[in-house]
Amino acid sequence: MTNNIIIHCKNISKVPLTKKNILTLIEDLLCALEIKKFNANIVFCTDEELKDLNAEFRSKNEFTDILTFPYSNDFPQVPHAKDTATVNGDIFIARDYSMNKALLKKISHKLELKHLIIHGILHLLNYNHDESDDAFLEIEESILGNKIH
Repeated sequence: MTNNIIIHCKNISKVPLTKKNILTLIEDLLCALEIKKFNANIVFCTDEELKDLNAEFRSKNEFTDILTFPYSNDFPQVPHAKDTATVNGDIFIARDYSMNKALLKKISHKLELKHLIIHGILHLLNYNHDESDDAFLEIEESILGNKIH
C-alpha cells in the first residue's frame, strides 16, 4: 500500500485526536475498502476559514463542517481498477463547528471528527449524497458503529 497523508492543524490542542489516531483510522478505512494508493492533505481549520472556502469554491456563504476537494473525479468504483488507481485530494474540517455538531448529536468530539474524516475520504472516492447516501451510511457505520447518526 502506498499512502502519503499529511495532516495540518494550526492549533492541535483543539483537535482531540492524535496524528497517530488519524493515520490509523485512515489506514483501517483504506484497508477495508481495498484502496492501495492514497494521497491526501487533511486540514483542521477555523470555522471562518472553512466558511471562506465554502463561499469561494461552492458559492455558499455559510458555515459547514467539512469540504472535500478531489484532485480527480474519476476514481473507479470497480474492484479490479482500484489496484492501480490513486486517490488524491484535500479534506478541510472545521474544528469548532464539528465540536458543536458533536454536542448536538450527543457524541464525543473525537467520534465526530472520525466520522468527518471517513466522510471526507468517501467523497474523495466519488461517493456523493445524491447517489450514494446508503453507501455512505453503510461504510461509516461499519467503521464507527451506528451511534454517529
